[in-house]
Amino acid sequence: MIPREPMQSPPPPRPAGYMPAANSAPAARYGGFWIRAVAYIIDTIILSVGNAIIEAIFQARGTAAIGAAILNPQSSRGPVYGAAVAVEIVVTIAYFVGLWSYTGATLGQRIFRLRVVDATTGQPISLGKALLRWVGIFISSIACFIGLIWVAFDSRKQGWADKIAGTLVLRG
Repeated sequence: MIPREPMQSPPPPRPAGYMPAANSAPAARYGGFWIRAVAYIIDTIILSVGNAIIEAIFQARGTAAIGAAILNPQSSRGPVYGAAVAVEIVVTIAYFVGLWSYTGATLGQRIFRLRVVDATTGQPISLGKALLRWVGIFISSIACFIGLIWVAFDSRKQGWADKIAGTLVLRG
């Protein structure tokens, strides 16, 4: 006769507030291509209005201070135009870098509850990382927008700018 092993009792009930194992955490919700594209269009509209105001201010002050003789009426490429473009570039960089690093998202991204975070830690990004991300977007744009379109095909929805800076765009 074969001896029987004693019956094992069932495991004790789980305590209240039980959390599943770490490997079963919910998956991150990445910001996809289309929602990011619409957010970027909104940001472009906001910046276009701001840049138009800057150009109007520079043109009005330039005409009064420099005089109509220096400004070529057939070309907007005078010295005032160059100064206005320089200010517009600085404002554009400050808009993206400042909002990414201080609020986690641009105004367009905030509308869709997107946020830019560090890919490793999930924490808000630093000013330096935000500047690196902007440089990555500039590179992605001049390369026929391939670096921006890349978001549609990447498993973590990272464009070249995100890969360069080590960031993610998350929803929620």
